[in-house]
Amino acid sequence: MSLRFVPALIAAIALAAGVPKSEQVAQPAAVAAPAPAGPTHSIAGEVTYVDTALRIVAVRETVSSASQKGQKPVRRTVTMVLTPGTKLVRGKTPVDPAELRVHDYVVARFTETPLGPVATSLRVADVVARSAPSPPATPAVDTTVEESGQRE
Repeated sequence: MSLRFVPALIAAIALAAGVPKSEQVAQPAAVAAPAPAGPTHSIAGEVTYVDTALRIVAVRETVSSASQKGQKPVRRTVTMVLTPGTKLVRGKTPVDPAELRVHDYVVARFTETPLGPVATSLRVADVVARSAPSPPATPAVDTTVEESGQRE
């Protein structure tokens, strides 16, 4: 046995003998680690179903593109769960899930989990009533009669 391993061997024996067995076992952490988040997606579309009691929202995609040229675009419907941490805004003001209505236009961000899609944020379109457009301004027409140089 080489002399350079002797100090390391003595230190290992001293540590093993000096610590009681109960302290050698790793104690579980008090805070559980969060579940690994899946991929995050977004969808822009129209709300087709709302259940405020179960906190479920279904969104049908209104804008989509074809996966291959020449094919019809596929519009998907995503049913997602709203958690207490889901951020809901209408325009720039926060809203309650009870204020969501069918036919609202939303942009939803959600995370895929083993239990299904979970919404992280929903931005509801703020519908503003537009007034009728005003007619374009016409240039003022000069209504005075010019003298044509003819005498009566």
